Amino acid sequence: MRRELAIVVAACLTGLMMLLIAGHGPWAGSVIWRVSPGHGLNNGDLPVLGLWVVGMGAVVLLARRD
Repeated sequence: MRRELAIVVAACLTGLMMLLIAGHGPWAGSVIWRVSPGHGLNNGDLPVLGLWVVGMGAVVLLARRD
């Protein structure tokens, strides 16, 4: 059951991360890494990616078998 829960949490975290990174707003900041003319990684995406890494670390701990 823990493994299935970890998969669901990972899917939710990844979906939210994709939605937040795809959004554009005044807080976006300057582009750090340009993927294409209209897309890239900007300063506003860094906290999203950081929180995603923390969440995925929690998923790994949750999915581990004791």
